Amino acid sequence: MTRTIFCEPLTQAGYAPYGGIISTDVVTDRTVVVNNGTARRTPEVVPTINNYDKAPSKIPARTVLNVSYASPREVEPWQDEDGKKTARRVLKVSMLERHPYSTQSFIPMGTGIKYLVVVCGRGQDAPDLAELRGFVAGDKQGVCYAPGVWHAPMSVIDNPVSYAIVQNKNEVADEDCEFFPLDDEVEVVF
Repeated sequence: MTRTIFCEPLTQAGYAPYGGIISTDVVTDRTVVVNNGTARRTPEVVPTINNYDKAPSKIPARTVLNVSYASPREVEPWQDEDGKKTARRVLKVSMLERHPYSTQSFIPMGTGIKYLVVVCGRGQDAPDLAELRGFVAGDKQGVCYAPGVWHAPMSVIDNPVSYAIVQNKNEVADEDCEFFPLDDEVEVVF
């Protein structure tokens, strides 16, 4: 049976159970003025967690910074319950992944950026699709997945996007990333 979820805007409060948002809009009690008063810095805006000491192989990980260029994902018009097309669109997701021992952060670079963040709980051997949530992110928002959070691959919408990825890796495939194919596609409406 196809599951349908409806996206909400990406906010600190809504996304907190899954990780954090990377944005200059995030200001905390640790935010300081730097560079002779010309800049504001919020330290550790998201966690960078390396739990590879708990991995079965005990092989240490190193922090990597990669860059990627993603083309927009294919989306379709959304039809309401009466079968009428609406202004909404739908992305179909057929698999989820997680990084059991590391945070993974995506930092988009550029303007005109829109992407979907699809997540559900952490710690389970398989994702609990009843907990699946979708968020719409934009120009000024990067996202950090906490260790073990099941998520869809980067889902860029409308325009190609360049982005940086920060995570820890030890090059042991199942310890760096686990994949979970879904029996039925999930419709992510935005």
